[in-house]
Amino acid sequence: MTGNHPDAATVSPLDPRVLTLAATLAAMLAGMYAGWQAIRDLEPARHGAAAGPALTPITAHSAEQLADRLNALGYDWPPGGPVPRIHVRAFPHDLDTLSVDRRKAVFFRSILPLVLRENAGLRQQRGRLQGLLGSGALPPPDSPDGRFLQRMQERFRVSGDPGDAEVRRRLLRRVDTVPPALALAQAANESGWGTSRFTREGNNLFGEWTYQPGEGMMPARREEGATHRVRVFADLQASVRGYMHNLNAGSAYAELRRRRARARAQGGTPDGLDLAGGLLRYSERGEAYVREIRAMIRQNDLHRLPALELADTRP
Repeated sequence: MTGNHPDAATVSPLDPRVLTLAATLAAMLAGMYAGWQAIRDLEPARHGAAAGPALTPITAHSAEQLADRLNALGYDWPPGGPVPRIHVRAFPHDLDTLSVDRRKAVFFRSILPLVLRENAGLRQQRGRLQGLLGSGALPPPDSPDGRFLQRMQERFRVSGDPGDAEVRRRLLRRVDTVPPALALAQAANESGWGTSRFTREGNNLFGEWTYQPGEGMMPARREEGATHRVRVFADLQASVRGYMHNLNAGSAYAELRRRRARARAQGGTPDGLDLAGGLLRYSERGEAYVREIRAMIRQNDLHRLPALELADTRP
């Protein structure tokens, strides 16, 4: 072999060319992981997530334009009927230029359809699970129903034999909806009504963290020694999906799921004010955070919202 290529055996691990190559490969892997993350968020059905009904994307270059588009749909706050099947992919960066009342109305109208969509998908999954787990004999593992059951156990982190009553109980506790009042209040609190840096730059409505290398945004004031970053989502829908999955599968929110299951067992509808009591570990502020979320629900009359559903057709 001729030319200026050195023998590979003589190259030092500290050779600048080796270090450059290693850095390039690391950057490529980080980019591939970030791309996979975006695909995972955009294609939930392939990963066992609730797909929900299709929504019509809404884009706006300014807060005024977004408000006008919501108004043109006859979509008021609070809603007077079925909620339009729309998907605001991202908030305009000038949302803070609206008056407080208008900003709140735009924010709630933008997020509510996303919450209802995820809940619709979760209800569908829960109904299918209830049919499979209550039918007596479990489906064969290699059947469509058997594979669905396996995906649900994997996604919601419930290990064990689904023939065991405790495993079935745990799974059904996790595959369930989140009250819109709770989701709207937390989204408003964590995102500063859609104006926070993490929402504007990363579509992160709920302050979710990640510990994956090369993923997310660096917090401006992260404690020394901390390794977390703030997750970046493909769009606002993906953020809502991640939040609901966090409450449903995260070990920190067993109390929230217990309260929800208790309401179901009593024949009632899970209530946002009650379920907020299961958020002690959502924030380092603990009880103070729970009080704050409950206050936001009451102050914005979210607990008075009627049972809301998405419209039958898209606009």
